[in-house]
Amino acid sequence: MTGGFGPLVTEDGGADDARWIGQPRIIGPSWSRLPAITIGLLGVQLSWSVEMSYASPYLLSLGLSKSWMAIVFIAGPLSGLIVQPLIGVVADYSKSSFGRRRPFIVCATLICSFALLLLGFTRHVAALFTSWRSHSNDVLTIWLAVFAIYCIDFSINAVQAVDRALLVDTLPTSDQPGGNAWAARMLAVGSVAGFYIGNIDLTRIFPILGDEELEVLTALAAILLLATQAITCFCTKERVLVSSPSKRKNFFAELKEIWETIFTLPQTIKSICVIQFCAWCGWFPYMFYTTTYIGELHKQAHPVPLSDEVAVAALNAEATRLGTRAMFYSALVSLAANAVLPMLIKERKTSGRYGSPPPRRSWLDRFKVHLASLWAFSHLLFAVCMAATLFTSSVAGATFIMSLVGFSWACTQWAPFALLAEAILAHPGADDAEDDDEAPSALQQHPHPHQHLDKDDVSGHDSDEDGDGDGDGNAEARRLMGAHERGRQDGPAGTGLMRNVSARESGFDLHEGGDVEDGVSRSRQGNNPQGLSAKAGVIIGIHNISLVIPQFLVTGLSSIIFALFDSGNDVHGHSTHHFVNGTDTDVGAGGGDDLARLAVRALTARQEGEETTATEGPNAVAIIFRLGGVAAAVGFVLAWRLARELKRTGS
Repeated sequence: MTGGFGPLVTEDGGADDARWIGQPRIIGPSWSRLPAITIGLLGVQLSWSVEMSYASPYLLSLGLSKSWMAIVFIAGPLSGLIVQPLIGVVADYSKSSFGRRRPFIVCATLICSFALLLLGFTRHVAALFTSWRSHSNDVLTIWLAVFAIYCIDFSINAVQAVDRALLVDTLPTSDQPGGNAWAARMLAVGSVAGFYIGNIDLTRIFPILGDEELEVLTALAAILLLATQAITCFCTKERVLVSSPSKRKNFFAELKEIWETIFTLPQTIKSICVIQFCAWCGWFPYMFYTTTYIGELHKQAHPVPLSDEVAVAALNAEATRLGTRAMFYSALVSLAANAVLPMLIKERKTSGRYGSPPPRRSWLDRFKVHLASLWAFSHLLFAVCMAATLFTSSVAGATFIMSLVGFSWACTQWAPFALLAEAILAHPGADDAEDDDEAPSALQQHPHPHQHLDKDDVSGHDSDEDGDGDGDGNAEARRLMGAHERGRQDGPAGTGLMRNVSARESGFDLHEGGDVEDGVSRSRQGNNPQGLSAKAGVIIGIHNISLVIPQFLVTGLSSIIFALFDSGNDVHGHSTHHFVNGTDTDVGAGGGDDLARLAVRALTARQEGEETTATEGPNAVAIIFRLGGVAAAVGFVLAWRLARELKRTGS
C-alpha cells in the first residue's frame, strides 16, 4: 500500500488467520479495466495542479507575506508524513461491507471537494460572517484560505494513498507493471489538463460556476475529482475482511518498526533513499514556487503603480497565467517523456529466459540505457536548469527552463519507484529454495503492459494456462497466490520472476498467500518474514520519509530567505476581488491593448517617481531554486555511482 505501513502477507503462515469474503475484480471489458481503476489518479493530479499553480499567487494577492506563505505550504509534507501511515493502518483493518479502500476514498474525496470550493470562494464565505472587504473580512479570508489548503493537502494525500492501495489490492503481481504504467499516464494527463485549463478564460466558458477564474477552476477540479473517483469506486469490487485475529499495530509501533528497519536495509535501497532526499530538496520549491517565479519576472518587466488597483489586478492576473502556462509546457514535456522513455530502458541480461533464444538486437537497442543511468541524467538536467536561472531574467527564458524540467519530472515519477520495487523483489529470501538465477527486471517483465489485458485475470478470476513449458511446480504456486495470480509456467531452466520465492511473497500483492474455502479466502500472516519482500511496506514507508523530510527543511530555509530578501517586497493592497478575473482584468492571449495600457502606466509611474510593483534586489525564489539545484547535483553524483554499481552486478 502507499506509504507502506500496513501488515504484509508472507508465505510461511503462523497461527493467525485473516478471513475474507469475495474476490477483488474490476468490472467492464478487458480494455477498460486498467484505465477504470487508475482514472481516480487523474482527478487527484488535477487537484494538485490547481493548488500548485494558483495557491501561492492567491495567498500573495491576499496580502500574505512570502515567508508566511512558505510556512503555509508545510501542509504538503506534513500531510504526507501523517496521513499516509494513519490511513494505511486504519484501512488495512477495516471490515466495511464495501471493502477496505472505497469508503475512505469516498470520505476523503468529499472533504477535498469541499476544501477546493472553499479555496475558490473564501472571500464570499468570509463575507457571511464579516462586512465585505473590511479588515476583519480580509483577515478571515486569509485564515479560510490557509485552512482550505491544509484540508486539500491532507484529504488529497488520503485519496491518493488509498487509490494506490486499491490498485495493489486488486491487480495480480503480473499486472502491477501495467497498472503502474496506466497510473503514470493518468497523473501526466491530469497535470496537462490542470495546467491547460489555467491558461484559458474559464469565466466566459463556464459563467455559471463563478465570476472569477479561481472560482471556476476550483469548481471544475472538485467536479472532476468526484467524477473520476466515482468511476473507480463503481468499477472496482473489493473483497471484504471478515475477521483478523492478529493484533492491530498502532501508529507508534509502526514508527518503531520503521526505525529498526532503516539500519538493516541493503545498500542499494539506502542509496535510493539518500538520492531521493537530495532530489526533493529541489523538487519541492519547483512544485510550489514556479508560478510565483515566472510571475515575479513578468512584474519586473511590466511594473505598474501600486496606487492603480485595477492595473495591479490585471498584472497579477497575467503573471499567474504566464506561470501556469510554464507549468503546462512542463507537463506536456513530462507526458511525452512518460510515453517514450520506457522504450529506451535496457533490459537486464538473463540467460535462457522462458527457454527461448535471446532476441535479435534492433536499431533501438543502440540507444537504450540502464534505468539508473537515466535517473542520474535527470538529476543533472534539473541541476543545470536551476543553475540557468542565474542567466535569465525574461519570462520566455524562464518558461523554456521550466519546460525542460518536465523531462526530469517524468523520470522522478517512476524511475526511483521501479528501482526500489526491483531491489525488493530481487533480494533473495532466507528460505529461497530456488537456484540463484537472476529475476528479470520488474520494469521489463512486461515491456508492453497492455498486451495481456485481453485475459480475464484482471477481473480477479482464474485464467487459462499460457502453455509455456511444463507445469511442474506451478500448481503449488497458483495455490499460494490465490485466485489472482496468472498461471504462467517457467521451464526448469527458466529465470522468470515467479520462480523467485521472495518475489512471489511481495508485499505489493497484499491479497496473495491465502487459501479459498467456500467463498471465504484465508490469508496467513506469519511472524517470520522471508527476505525483503515481507518488509516491502515498511521499506516504502522509509522511502516516503526520505521524500518528506527535505520538504520540511526547504520550507524552513525558504522562510528565512524570503524574510531576508523579500521583506517589503510582498504584494501590497487588496486585489483579491480581481484575482485572475477573466471578465474585467484578463490580459491573457489577445490582450495586447491591456498590455499596452500597462506599459503606458509603467512609464508614467517611472517619470513621476511613483512606487511600482517592481521589486529591487535578488529574486528570492530564484535563490531557492539554485540551492535546490546544488542538492540535485549531489543527487546526480550519488545516482551515477548507483548506476555503475547496478551495471557491475548485472542488476
